[in-house]
Amino acid sequence: MKITSMPASNPIIHAPEAMWGSLLRERALSAAIEYDHSAILGWFRDHSSFYSDRIGSRQVWEQVRPLEKSDVAEVPVSVDDSIREARTSGTSGFQVSIRNNLRERRFRRALLYRPQLFYDLPAEVHQVVFVDGNWCAEAGMAPKLFEYGGVRYRTWFAGVAADVGQIHSLLRSLRPQLIRGISSGIVRFIDQADDSLRNLGVRYLAPGGEFLQPEWRKTMHDAFGATVLDCYGSTESGAIAWQCPLCRRYHANVDEIVLEADADGLLVTPLFVSSQPLLRYRLGDIVSFDAGSADCEIRLPTITIQQARRDDWVIGHDGRRVSPLSFQFEQIPHLDAWRLHQNHDGSLCLYFESVHPDIVAKELGRQLADAVPNQPFEVHEGIWRLGRGGKFKRVSSDLT
Repeated sequence: MKITSMPASNPIIHAPEAMWGSLLRERALSAAIEYDHSAILGWFRDHSSFYSDRIGSRQVWEQVRPLEKSDVAEVPVSVDDSIREARTSGTSGFQVSIRNNLRERRFRRALLYRPQLFYDLPAEVHQVVFVDGNWCAEAGMAPKLFEYGGVRYRTWFAGVAADVGQIHSLLRSLRPQLIRGISSGIVRFIDQADDSLRNLGVRYLAPGGEFLQPEWRKTMHDAFGATVLDCYGSTESGAIAWQCPLCRRYHANVDEIVLEADADGLLVTPLFVSSQPLLRYRLGDIVSFDAGSADCEIRLPTITIQQARRDDWVIGHDGRRVSPLSFQFEQIPHLDAWRLHQNHDGSLCLYFESVHPDIVAKELGRQLADAVPNQPFEVHEGIWRLGRGGKFKRVSSDLT
């Protein structure tokens, strides 16, 4: 299959929504993708003066300067009442706003659910999704309904910081075949649950949002006695790769995202986004394409994730483990970036960037004190005052 143009004529996102599942399945089973880089550059060049100036007369893909997080705010956004914004810090700590229209958001969901097209699931699935927050649904509440690939998903949500007893009650009542969501949130629940989880009937766990550590994978498998199939993606690009239920390698969605395993960090170009298109956007994760093709009926190429975002847990004064997802500072007005570190003595240092440091520092301190009560902390302007080698972490600890 040769992609000759960009999102305006992408054959899947512009197909009827009901066909997305079957088309994504069919493409995953077909031959390798061949890009027409010149045509893609032409689409970006015609999109806006921002990209026209950035690309210039260059015809060679690799000669176009990668888009960095600091450039995203300059990318023109389409005028559309259905545009919604998501903010992310990713691996750099610097926040960016990512905007998608309604159709793009729905297609991102279809791409996220692509692995389930190859799972052994019944026609109707109960699933619980671990998300940010401390609220947990109750079994009697109406689920969110979603039909995709011939399967009807009935979805309930559990906040990663919610009461463990409430989450356990929800799982016992629903007996979900599928658990998805934030990796550390699932692990937190397992660590604090005091009853066996193996009798709940869970078939698959599909964690995401963070690098899945081997010990986390083992914890999930041992706790539920279920198959663990990881998902890899980002707020900026959507689902990038997924662990295959057949060969267990990570198949990359290269038919919808141009992926470049650059030495300085993965570059992504989502082909289905026209609201705020990103050309050669640097995520920063270190991945490599596998040398040999997988012995698998799914023909999408496979990758190895070498380094990706993996925040630490903070240890409270009472020994309680505090998830890195407990720190939800992104919604503070005027905050541009933040970084939290726990010292050997347990004290915390919160570093930040802002054009209004006095106002932001006060609110950061209030929220940090709420998240980790009775823990000594300091708030400092300048996230790079903490000099640590290796991959960037928003939350790091000398105790873990």
